[in-house]
Amino acid sequence: MLKKAFNKKGQITIDAILAIMFILIVSTIIYYNVFNMVGNFKDAELADRAYSIADSFENYALLSYSKNAVIVMDLKPVGNKNYTIYFADKKISVDTKKTIILVPSNNGVVVEGDYENSGKIIPDNIINISFGDFYIVKNTSLSIK
Repeated sequence: MLKKAFNKKGQITIDAILAIMFILIVSTIIYYNVFNMVGNFKDAELADRAYSIADSFENYALLSYSKNAVIVMDLKPVGNKNYTIYFADKKISVDTKKTIILVPSNNGVVVEGDYENSGKIIPDNIINISFGDFYIVKNTSLSIK
């Protein structure tokens, strides 16, 4: 008689309950990993963008120095992300479109245009790009003042 009670239509067996619980546990673990990975992708993309900005800044400085030409460079925020470029004792806060001029000198490049004094002293061959708390440091092959 007990056997017949479990075989009625509409009854859920213990195996079905365990299978549903297992699927819920596995899908929770997968979703947790996927959502954490999305945050890491955003950080990686921000780091990639910061290195790209530093490389472009250095490449324009090298071009100005090697061709002995004055170069005008426009800097824009990355989407809605503002950033700051530190070099020598100067900083460029890129929250809107900023224009800088790279002028070659005897031992490097002098930056003119939309910059401020930073109050920090950084060696002439280092660029620091900061996105708030996140920053990168790049050694350049020439002096940027």
